[in-house]
Amino acid sequence: MKSFNHLFEVATSDEIIYSSLMDASKRKKDRPNVQKILLNKEKYIKKFREWLLKGDYQPIKHIATVINDGFLLKKRVVIQPYFYPEQWAQHVVVKTLQPMFMHGMYEFSCGSVPNRGIHHGKRHLEKFIRNNKSEIKYVLKLDIRHFYESVDIDLLKTRFKESIHDERMLNLIFFILDSNSAVLGDTEIKEGLPIGFYTSQWFANWFLQPFDHYVKEKLKVKCYVRYMDDIVIFGRNKKELHLKLEQIKQYLAGMKLTVKDNYQVFRFDYIDRNGKRRGRFIDFMGFKFYRDKTTIRGKIFVRALRKARKIKAKSNPTWYDASQILSYTGWFKYTDTYNAYQKYIIQNVNIEACKDLIRRKDKKGGKSANKLEKGGKPM
Repeated sequence: MKSFNHLFEVATSDEIIYSSLMDASKRKKDRPNVQKILLNKEKYIKKFREWLLKGDYQPIKHIATVINDGFLLKKRVVIQPYFYPEQWAQHVVVKTLQPMFMHGMYEFSCGSVPNRGIHHGKRHLEKFIRNNKSEIKYVLKLDIRHFYESVDIDLLKTRFKESIHDERMLNLIFFILDSNSAVLGDTEIKEGLPIGFYTSQWFANWFLQPFDHYVKEKLKVKCYVRYMDDIVIFGRNKKELHLKLEQIKQYLAGMKLTVKDNYQVFRFDYIDRNGKRRGRFIDFMGFKFYRDKTTIRGKIFVRALRKARKIKAKSNPTWYDASQILSYTGWFKYTDTYNAYQKYIIQNVNIEACKDLIRRKDKKGGKSANKLEKGGKPM
């Protein structure tokens, strides 16, 4: 295992501190507490560096909230860190550790990694489906139960200690890991890796890196894609995949993680001799993968259609409306749903007007450019 040294010197450099502040403040520049820091950068950079160098970090307790997350509106407990010093420090840690995180990372572990989002995983899965017909008769689909909150902090700390030989850097990392407690209503909770921390996805991906290598190198799986805690594996028969499932369960148990009971082993989609479609598609990362096409999940399509109709009915759609509909258009752009996009989205929404609204908002650094200009084609 490669060791990493002198990281704290990197973390406290002018370049890392300044760029971390700029990244942490993106899309938050309309907040008074962020504006205060940005208007007095030199003062707060000096203060932040002194805080880092002092090293007397005390774990922070938060107020947790419950949100409906993502396109599927899953209920999640979110712990939102304070901008100063937490969010700033989290960006510093990720920037400093990114070379370590990327070293040995499995090519198709997708999630927080730049240029390795859902579309990266989608392209790999499609390529394997098209080019390896004999290898993809059956599918094992599983996910890790309550992954983020189940990550054992002591195990993660041990892994950091094995890789990082820099006590001051470890002290900063452990400050973030130990700030995982919060109050939700009348209940005090302690999450493993809190949803809401910028560091959590990076730490989670790195925590599972040995598992990725186990699946590829020890289990000899040819096609394996992991999107955070969701996993897809192909095989030639059910017996082979059930055996791999048991081996995966045993390995994850050693990490104090468990596989959800809703795992599936099934025959993958194919066309029989009579031209009839058999088997099942793969529902993964918001897409529906067939042998000859890829579409989007039905719930995502319905929500995109509802949002488009709501925007059409408004006289002044907001920046939030524009950002939401543009996020949906990406799903149509990268799937075999162009006709539906033309029929249900383009007919209701002026996409270029949405893009212009987003550009104006970003230029002003806040949400003051919050509505579309009246006149012309409705948004």
